[in-house]
Amino acid sequence: PTTTKTKKQTTMKTIAPRRTTVASFSSSSPAAKAHHQQQQGFEYDSGEYILSVASPVDASLPSSSHDDASRDASSCCAVAAALSDRSIVLYDRNAGRITRRMERAHDGPISDIHFFPREYDPQSQLLISSSHDGTVKVWDARVKSGNDRCAMAMRLALPEEQALSVSLGYGGTLAAVGTSKARVSFFDLRHAMANGSDKPSGSLMGSYVDAHTEEVTRVRFQTVPHPQSQSSSSGAKTVLATASEDGLIALHDPSRPSEEDALLSVINVGAPLRDAGFFGPCLEGMYALTGNETLSVHHWDSAQRVSDVGGMGLRGLLSRAVDEISDNGGGSVMLGGDNGGGASSVEYLAGCIWSQLPSEASPALHLLAGNSGGDGYLFKIDADRITPMVHLKGGHRGCIRDFCWIDGRLVTGGEDARLCEWDLFGSSNNDATSFGSSSGKVARPLSGRLMKTANIDAGGGRKGKKKSNSPY
Repeated sequence: PTTTKTKKQTTMKTIAPRRTTVASFSSSSPAAKAHHQQQQGFEYDSGEYILSVASPVDASLPSSSHDDASRDASSCCAVAAALSDRSIVLYDRNAGRITRRMERAHDGPISDIHFFPREYDPQSQLLISSSHDGTVKVWDARVKSGNDRCAMAMRLALPEEQALSVSLGYGGTLAAVGTSKARVSFFDLRHAMANGSDKPSGSLMGSYVDAHTEEVTRVRFQTVPHPQSQSSSSGAKTVLATASEDGLIALHDPSRPSEEDALLSVINVGAPLRDAGFFGPCLEGMYALTGNETLSVHHWDSAQRVSDVGGMGLRGLLSRAVDEISDNGGGSVMLGGDNGGGASSVEYLAGCIWSQLPSEASPALHLLAGNSGGDGYLFKIDADRITPMVHLKGGHRGCIRDFCWIDGRLVTGGEDARLCEWDLFGSSNNDATSFGSSSGKVARPLSGRLMKTANIDAGGGRKGKKKSNSPY
């Protein structure tokens, strides 16, 4: 008898937000709003933009198991969001509303925000923010609303130097800050929990000045297992990745005494970088997102490029994958082929996450992308193909700026001032629940599949913004 192979069909799950919260409303009068809406090219009529979101799970569970992440995430209900009006809001997932607002947290746009890890702050009440005003501040969420005094403030050394990104390492005791002067500065936070009302400021310990020639757009600490003892936490070490407009990702071991000794490897991406992060079963992978809306994957220790993931035609390839699976239930699209496709489905790349979806047997690298109409798409990235997994529909009315992952749920923040909570493990097309405002990534243990099958080659917005295809 003749045996016929049947092509496995892939289904893209479409979900509505479980919950939507507006983080900020416009203070304009109804007449002014009506006049504003009549202006051609302006589509947002309420609130400030959400620029960055964070959860305590992001800070505390970068490399733990899925079960551990789920247990700790189940008790985590807080999400922090930085707004374009320079304020920070705290969102309670259990109550479905904004519970705290820190007005004028900075004198310039807020560039990054993170919670402190659990080993530093067991109650997950401390967070850190960086800003273009040149300061990095620590905030205590336990302080009653209305008292916006930060617990600690640190300032960069050079005049007009902007803090573009911040990351916490060594259990939250050291902060690394990427700056507009091509430097990476370090602050000592060991006194951040000192008792008494007169808390000392974090001291500037030093800076890396030779790694980059242009502004440092992203810094990320990561604790990685030692190659000889991958299953033992005693063999772990802390690595710092810094990404820059000069197209380089520099990897350092901050425990070494000098910048030259600390340098581990340099990855040449070849385009201005806006995001980079660790991923993989042993955190051996490094993804890189550029201002040209491209994604590449690397092995950071050897500085080898694993994949260009579609190159400059990635958005077209992603759009074609969405169109094909929507039209005829087709599966994934192959990398290296024709990258043409509909231009409307995917217009920008929001970020990457290492996670395991319900339909997957093991964790994998996923890419969140979207369009200016508010749709978001979660893609699975393999060595030779891209597969659309989830369509986030009906939550946002503008571009998605940032997201975080909490216990199988994705919280997204967008230019429409909305925080949307998506239940990826729930049923498709679940009903949405909306809440008004009261006055939105776990880096998990490069897919073994991705690393083993790939050929390794050497190698602040304002209200009334005109419609754009990309938020960056």
